[in-house]
Amino acid sequence: MNQYSHFAVDEADLIRPDTHADRANWRLIRRLQTPDRYNDPQGGTVKRALVIDVETTGLSTENDDVTQLAMLPFDYEAESGRILAVLKDQAFDHLREPAVPISEEASLVTGITNEMVAGKSIDGSAVATVVTNADLIIAHNASFDRPMVERHWKCFTEKPWTCTLSSIDWLREGYGSGKLDYLGMQFGWFYDGHRAMTDCEACLALLAQALPNSGRRVMELVREAALQDDHLIRGVDAPFDLKDKLRQRGYRWRPAELPNGRVWWTVTAEPEAEIAWLQSEIYGQERPIPVHPITAFERYSDRLWNLD
Repeated sequence: MNQYSHFAVDEADLIRPDTHADRANWRLIRRLQTPDRYNDPQGGTVKRALVIDVETTGLSTENDDVTQLAMLPFDYEAESGRILAVLKDQAFDHLREPAVPISEEASLVTGITNEMVAGKSIDGSAVATVVTNADLIIAHNASFDRPMVERHWKCFTEKPWTCTLSSIDWLREGYGSGKLDYLGMQFGWFYDGHRAMTDCEACLALLAQALPNSGRRVMELVREAALQDDHLIRGVDAPFDLKDKLRQRGYRWRPAELPNGRVWWTVTAEPEAEIAWLQSEIYGQERPIPVHPITAFERYSDRLWNLD
């Protein structure tokens, strides 16, 4: 699939050539090793993207803070989604002292302690230098990473974003989970996860893969998702006794303490169908439904809720 391998060890060094065991009965998992290049150019339009990941004090986008920011730039062919050069010399990986203490659970997951980040900061101009050359920002679970970084570095608000977790229908592609470490093992690699740069490298390796059912590259699909226009639909004053019906439909509850909260909401590429469903199944009558367009410049951002 790719011209250059991302495995630290070649299969030929591990498997005897005279092995006749049925490959359906075993699986080889190797350590991920990011190459300097996944493929050579083939004449397509070359673009630059940026994989990012953050480690934080906890799991709340409202109450927790960033402890580590990593960014890994790479070039790709726009038409095919083929990953080209990995710009390791421009990679960014720094710790910072957060505004709130690191929780014990977060330290257990990441290995980052309050002592490690004490007195450390991240230069905003250095972040902007890396971000400015990218035409697309990619994260695995961008709905978490984007709000966290936009709070500190305005340059992230000026770029389109996409997500390897939510832009792919992993179940339809044959995978039981969208977790990054699980997907890596399905593609044949493992890595030391839960540090920002190793997660960036794993996300980039995922972008380089062709999916088993659709046959399309992950990078091709996430870029296609970024180009799609979506719409935020709000079910204002929806009857309380229909909350399960809304949840089953895929709506999420936005708490009252958040801006423009106390509302059920969803994001869809087909607003007309969603409006018709709300009027028929929730309100039982025609009534105005708030609809707000979303592009890759707002998608996954808390700025999406600046509706006034």
